[in-house]
Amino acid sequence: MNKSIIALAVAGALAASAAAQAETTLYGSARIGVTYTDPDNASSNWDVTNEASRLGVKGSEDLGGGLKAIYQYEFGVNIDGNGTGGNNPWNQRLSSVGLTGGFGTVVLGRVWSAPYLYVGSLTDVFNHSTSFTSMGWDRLNFYSSGNGLAGSGDRIGNVVAYITPSFSGFSGAAAIVMDGAPGSASALGAREDVDAYDIAGGGTFGGLTVGASYRDVQDVFEQWGVGASFKFGFGLTVAATYSSRDYDTSGVGDPSVWDLIGTYAFGNNVILAGYAQYDFDDNRDNLDAWKLGYQYNLSKRTRVFAEYAAENGFGFTEATQTDRNVFSVGMRHDF
Repeated sequence: MNKSIIALAVAGALAASAAAQAETTLYGSARIGVTYTDPDNASSNWDVTNEASRLGVKGSEDLGGGLKAIYQYEFGVNIDGNGTGGNNPWNQRLSSVGLTGGFGTVVLGRVWSAPYLYVGSLTDVFNHSTSFTSMGWDRLNFYSSGNGLAGSGDRIGNVVAYITPSFSGFSGAAAIVMDGAPGSASALGAREDVDAYDIAGGGTFGGLTVGASYRDVQDVFEQWGVGASFKFGFGLTVAATYSSRDYDTSGVGDPSVWDLIGTYAFGNNVILAGYAQYDFDDNRDNLDAWKLGYQYNLSKRTRVFAEYAAENGFGFTEATQTDRNVFSVGMRHDF
């Protein structure tokens, strides 16, 4: 009897030790809305929309000596019931494994892109998330052709990435993309060795956050971006970004986009406003987009929201450019 008690005590101690060394977290965000879209050149419509819901698991294991193994799987969840690919309710967002320590972090897989982390995220504040009403960095990637990368905006696959430690508030990241052998069906398969690379850096110094990025997709385009945000002490945050793309092919317009975002938080209330202008650098008129939103935080994890977007010059060709208005109300719960 005493031996059994001792054995159970030892087993419990070992389990507690293992739990202390390995950590796994299940997390997610349920986001849904009702959206009204009113384009000038088509009929208006109502739609129940998925607002980038996701479900993920991430964790780490303490390897000793300040070194940890880390991993993450995150999947988009079509909470509105509109599955893709044979009604599959899932889509891939993030998937990586790596090591982190005093030297920084190295990960392989599908991760947040370095330009998004240091530039695009500065103005990614709105709740309604469709590509048609995105601002700044996302707008450039949505309209510009020839990305040549799997998920070339916020997230990017086939990556080996390195993130530096923080140096007095400053950090940097670099990533290379290697996507298959020459001649394969891959969008990058016609090239050898490294297909693309990202370099970005920035930091937070008091209320000021700054970032800059550079991307080179071999034989397709070069892209750079800069951004900054400032958080005032009375709940107001202002942010702006600028991104430009230079295609290697002659005769193709080199687009650019800038945006200015403001948020004001008081109590459980948040007011959001933004403006973005997209220059196609061709025979199309510039696209102008305005957004205005209101968010009420029911708790730290649950919010409701209402947002309005107006666009002038929406369209992929000069003949199809039109104006449109989009209104959305919805709810978000994080866990």
